[in-house]
Amino acid sequence: MDRFEINKESPIPLHEQLLNELRRLILTGELKPNTPVVSEPRLASTLNVSRTTIRQAWQVAEQEGLLYRVHGKGTYIAEPGQVRTGRLIGFLIPNFRSTFDSQLLSGAEGFLRERGYRVLFAHTDRNVPEENRLMSEMVQEGVIGFLLWPAMSTDSPRFLEELRTRNIPVVFLDRPVPGLDYPCVAANHYQGGVSAVKHLIGLGHKDIGFVARPHMALWSISERWRAYEDTMRAAGLPVRPPMLVGDTSELGTRHAQQYYTEIRGQEISQLQAIFRQPDRPTAIFAMNDLMALQIIRAANLVGLKLPNDLSLVGFDDLEIVSHIEPPLTTVVQEPFRIGAEAARCLLDMNGGRQPPDNLILLPTRLIVRNSTSQLGTP
Repeated sequence: MDRFEINKESPIPLHEQLLNELRRLILTGELKPNTPVVSEPRLASTLNVSRTTIRQAWQVAEQEGLLYRVHGKGTYIAEPGQVRTGRLIGFLIPNFRSTFDSQLLSGAEGFLRERGYRVLFAHTDRNVPEENRLMSEMVQEGVIGFLLWPAMSTDSPRFLEELRTRNIPVVFLDRPVPGLDYPCVAANHYQGGVSAVKHLIGLGHKDIGFVARPHMALWSISERWRAYEDTMRAAGLPVRPPMLVGDTSELGTRHAQQYYTEIRGQEISQLQAIFRQPDRPTAIFAMNDLMALQIIRAANLVGLKLPNDLSLVGFDDLEIVSHIEPPLTTVVQEPFRIGAEAARCLLDMNGGRQPPDNLILLPTRLIVRNSTSQLGTP
């Protein structure tokens, strides 16, 4: 039971987190049918939660047929066939490490719960074969629709095609997948990118760079890059080629924060080399906050001070970026609203109503902190 992960800073109630973890561990096979569940006192002590929290979660789990009790012996994991499905929605995301992820889930789960649906949650570890496996198993569990933040891939076969043949609706979160015609609910990345670059131009910067990992074909990043290009050209300013660092994998929250703290990782050494060049930009629009963390660390290592020597704007407004030094100017998405809107869209589809547009974009806003300043400010 030390495999359970509870985040006490998440807005999702602890008993709901515990129930989602139980569902995930059963779905991935880490908890086997007919094996005993650890006692309430021991689990409460391990997770540092109340026994009431555990009872709340286990009561719902019994109602769903995930657990069963044997009088005088304890609580056990149910056989898969015992699970009572009905109004069950699958929710899959690449990882579950940040407040953005928890807000996304909370928005979707709250909307669905109010309408009598339950959420079966799992993360794919940014892996398409794992995404396929989890979706296949969720279908066997009786899931009637999916909210999916798709793992990044260019050529891997996807179980999504099987879902289409079964008429099981899917709504993408955050980004569409090229070649797959499913609705997608996302932030307006282009609008956010325009506001970021306009902010830097308004501060007097004319030499602005765009820093990303080498997966520019990823829709959300390509939209931010398109915004950079269009805004620079509209202002009559030179467009630099994107400064690409790291490898083609997606940079996860845990690794980005670890590299920032421990001063390691491919991105930091490559960024240091960029910042040592005499023609380095005076301002940077980073593809996201995780990349911005690497930029801040690399700039400090070569003796550049933000914002005096380099202004920086990120994207996402992860919780950590308001607490670093300097606090990061960034573009804010609304993950709770994205999750709720995606859930609404999915239920509409389940009722036979298709969205008028497959791409549903929600507004962003720029929040200005201390990582940007007027060019030439001492």
